[in-house]
Amino acid sequence: MNIYELIDQIHLQHIDNLDDNVNRALGSDDHDALFILGETLYQYGLVPQGLKVFEQLYLLYPDEQELLVYYIEGLVDENELDKALTVLHRSPLTTERLLLEADLYQQQDMLEVALQKLRQAEELAPDDLIVSFALGELLYFDGEYLQAARRYEQLLSAGEQHINRINLTSRLADCMLQAGNYEEAEAYYQSLDEEEMTSDDFFKKALALEKNDHLQDAIQELTTLIDKDPDYMQAYLVLVNLLEAERRYDEAVLVGKKGLLINEFFKELMVDTARIMLRLKDTEGEQLLIQALTIDPSYTEASLLLADYYKEEGKFEEMIQLFSMIDEEEMDPVVKWTLAYSYQQLERDKEAKHFFEDVYPDLQDNIDYLNEYYSYLLEIGQPADRVEQQLIKLDPNFEPYGH
Repeated sequence: MNIYELIDQIHLQHIDNLDDNVNRALGSDDHDALFILGETLYQYGLVPQGLKVFEQLYLLYPDEQELLVYYIEGLVDENELDKALTVLHRSPLTTERLLLEADLYQQQDMLEVALQKLRQAEELAPDDLIVSFALGELLYFDGEYLQAARRYEQLLSAGEQHINRINLTSRLADCMLQAGNYEEAEAYYQSLDEEEMTSDDFFKKALALEKNDHLQDAIQELTTLIDKDPDYMQAYLVLVNLLEAERRYDEAVLVGKKGLLINEFFKELMVDTARIMLRLKDTEGEQLLIQALTIDPSYTEASLLLADYYKEEGKFEEMIQLFSMIDEEEMDPVVKWTLAYSYQQLERDKEAKHFFEDVYPDLQDNIDYLNEYYSYLLEIGQPADRVEQQLIKLDPNFEPYGH
């Protein structure tokens, strides 16, 4: 079987005895055919075999930068990072080598070294757009958004719109958003062609609009995003909150329910939707909060909302029953305080005293808690000196009992 027949077999996914066939192909003098074979093997995810091909070709042609790129790509895919760095260090100093080294160091979170390699590449080729782009990308992913933005601006000024399938205006818009330059971010997002916008672009554009108090436009952008990409769950969460801010409560609930039909385990969306439902006196909100706590018993926001709801509704038995299933160590102190109040209302003094006392270190600066605890201690005839002294210290208007 010659090399081209082997390539055809790989395309047909007939890969029996592949290792033997590749080893035989390596003995061929047709290096162009071997290059095509290596590309084909990589294309189908057959990296170990493709790596063999490119290793041999690179050893034959060590000055061919394209072969170096393919060889290093295979070594990285096979997690042979040390060998990849050794090969690079021994190869001629070129921008391609330095770009590959920077990428390897970035993968190992050695960002300073990666940046040093890219600056070295820029010294070798100051007008190389790929090097400038790589610098922008490294700065972007390192959170140096304004420095990255300058790179993207330079590339756009040079007439580049896309590099490596990255929309430079989109990157620039995100840099401005992350840096807090919301007006500039919005302007860049507005300049994007909607047909080219990704789901992330729609979402971040909505965030920029929100930051600039263009809430109606932000709502419209998120609605469009959900229509285009119903699985973009974060859009539901933000949209629910924007609709709530605009007092469009019924719409917010509908959006929340729509999102939960797609992801029934999205606890944050459950809690935000439940909060609005309880505002509307819709008791289904209680069940959503319970569901959120079933998913994550330590979810503080759900606990606090539910505890507050039970206290307001006088559902003390329900409060105790639900939170008895949650480890005390995972409870927020305010939840424990509400439990203490619930036990107090049910005249279960042992449990009430336990929870009032337990949260004292956390809530000793909370005047409402101290007043409630103080009244309770007086009610059950227990010493209240410590709480009284703390209230005197914090509240100049406090009048101790009997004075």
